[in-house]
Amino acid sequence: MNCKRKLVYAALALFIFAQAKAQISFGGMPRFIETKSQSNSIVTLSKINNNTLFEEDINLTGKGSAMRVGVMQDAKYNNKTDGSTITLDNGDRIWTLTIKSEDATFMSVAFKKFDIPAGAELYVYDATKEFVIGKFTYESVLPNGDFYTQSIPGDQITLEYYEPKEVAGMGVIETEQVCHGYKEIFEMMNHQKGYYGNSEGNCHINVACEEGDSWRNQIRSVAAYEIIAGGYSYMCSGALINNTNNDKTHYLLSAYHCQDLNNITRFVFYFNYQTNTCTGNSGTYNNTIIGADIVAKNSASDFLLFKLKQNIPDNFKVYYSGWSRNTTTPTVGAGIHHPGGDWKKISIPASISSGDANLWEVNWISGANNKGVTEGGSSGSPLFNADGLIVGQLYAGVSACNLINYPNQLYDYYGKFSRSWIGGGSATTRLRDWLDPVGSNVTQLNGINWDYSGDSVGINTSIEQNTMSVYPNPSNGVLYVDINEIGQGEYTIYDMMGRRIQNSKMMLTSATYQLKTDYLKEGTYILEIIVNGKKYNKTIVVK
Repeated sequence: MNCKRKLVYAALALFIFAQAKAQISFGGMPRFIETKSQSNSIVTLSKINNNTLFEEDINLTGKGSAMRVGVMQDAKYNNKTDGSTITLDNGDRIWTLTIKSEDATFMSVAFKKFDIPAGAELYVYDATKEFVIGKFTYESVLPNGDFYTQSIPGDQITLEYYEPKEVAGMGVIETEQVCHGYKEIFEMMNHQKGYYGNSEGNCHINVACEEGDSWRNQIRSVAAYEIIAGGYSYMCSGALINNTNNDKTHYLLSAYHCQDLNNITRFVFYFNYQTNTCTGNSGTYNNTIIGADIVAKNSASDFLLFKLKQNIPDNFKVYYSGWSRNTTTPTVGAGIHHPGGDWKKISIPASISSGDANLWEVNWISGANNKGVTEGGSSGSPLFNADGLIVGQLYAGVSACNLINYPNQLYDYYGKFSRSWIGGGSATTRLRDWLDPVGSNVTQLNGINWDYSGDSVGINTSIEQNTMSVYPNPSNGVLYVDINEIGQGEYTIYDMMGRRIQNSKMMLTSATYQLKTDYLKEGTYILEIIVNGKKYNKTIVVK
């Protein structure tokens, strides 16, 4: 989360919303530009005392709990009885409603009903009309009918609903709740590097800095996310993670304690929420999607695995990080996270050791050479080893920027990936079933790009997996390949570390192609076939 009110206003002022697709939103332009209309219908919600919430947070905040950032308020309004409607000369209609929550630092809105016809559009924007999200259409609703928005800075938001004359009066929009943010996660601050948003410390390092140069792929996997639960809004961190099918299933790894809340109703995920430059204070804020299912979790190693409900748009250009379940102590890598829900940061450990059977202990660099720590809001963020593979996620700890001269207090605990792999012995309490669906039993797996550009296995995947079948899989020495192509092709077999094991020509006919695998050791591999200018791949298992 933690955007800034003036992040990319210059771009927003141009209303180039094709860049802002999120939550299954679609590029478009609010009609206030055409009509110069202002909403003359403003509703003001009950007063919230921010100071009372801050006082309560003294006993709530920390890395062992999700960071609370907002409180939910009832806001039951609809486009039939509330707001104002104007009819344009051509018969199109525009309904607007402005909702104000005094002293809110940010707001978001959840809908009880969002049933609009094709051609209709919804936009949501702040008081300045510079921070705009949308357009949202009938396609923006989750499969279960839910619809809600990301957060928007300030204490006032406007809903603008447009209906073409052909469907005028058909749409039904009914709001249910508004989030009143009380922490300055969108505040524009003019401090030096590392002190933006709501993070408390000034030692944090933006991922755009040189410390992130070796971690550009992994950085793109890390997201901040918002949890709505029990009448409040919370923030944590997490990372997209690869599985042995290499199929871009939208799994996101985080921490058990981030969901250890009452009555969870909604999730909003913020990708690429990071500054454009090392010391800058502008960047991406609106690469968001909504909705997720919790498919596995376990408190022992404090892991949580989401499966996101919406496809991640290609223009987010995310990365699905690899992982290692080796039980040996990891070599020093990096932590990537959103402290205080702030811009994405990178922290470099001094050392990693085994805290106990479930947790890694990470010690950070002290003194003038410090390379960052973590904070509340960093919870659930990934710990990478030197090979760029996830080996754990942040559980708890006492590190803080104001302790960098106290090395004995600069430590955090991360749940061990190896322990999460076996979890509680069932699919809902371990990672194995989800991240190794082919049963390969590999101990580590490389990451993959959003477009399969070959980061893990050297495969450029304009891949057409559905038109190639491979059997038997697992193979005991021979593999039969059915592919809807005829002609001379080429096949390559890679191991799961991306190393090429075999490369040879092949002639595909209408008959099933027979491929020997008896020279391969037991394990999991990627079979790539190139024929007629097309590429196909399959994960294969040899036993």
